[in-house]
Amino acid sequence: MAKTAYLDEEDRKLLFETKQKLDEATKLMNELMETIDVLSDPEMMKAIKQGQDDIKAGRVKDLRSLLKEEHVEA
Repeated sequence: MAKTAYLDEEDRKLLFETKQKLDEATKLMNELMETIDVLSDPEMMKAIKQGQDDIKAGRVKDLRSLLKEEHVEA
């Protein structure tokens, strides 16, 4: 025989808040796993370092300048 449970407003609020916190924790865990994947990929880390070096050396252009040079409306 099935049992019935009654959830009052406080119970519903607690369940809602718990779900929100679990969703936030899940999102944070996914972001952490993605970060670990990037940090453990030597080729990706090399590409990031090269990009940082290009920025420091002034070998990059901002998107608006590039679009202007190519006569594209931004």
